[in-house]
Amino acid sequence: MTLHDGLTACSALMFIIVLLVGLKPLLKAVRSRQGGHGKSGAGLSLVGQMALDRTRRLSVIRYGSREVLVLTGGSQDVLLEWHGDRASFAAALEEAS
Repeated sequence: MTLHDGLTACSALMFIIVLLVGLKPLLKAVRSRQGGHGKSGAGLSLVGQMALDRTRRLSVIRYGSREVLVLTGGSQDVLLEWHGDRASFAAALEEAS
């Protein structure tokens, strides 16, 4: 490898590093503008999940400040809204698994 080849490789590597560092703030700005749940907390997230048997699964799903209990599998899916202390329900689900 000649000196010219080494300098070309080093300059290409430096260009890629500068490009990645420069694009990071741009990607953050685009992500925040996409309107996801952001700071409002209106997104959908899985809090916990537990397998009851081979086909049925019990899940706790949070959307915004609300939590729901979902039983999936079997012949029919069931959705129950949770009207209690969220922390105690999540703790109860973790203890049971």
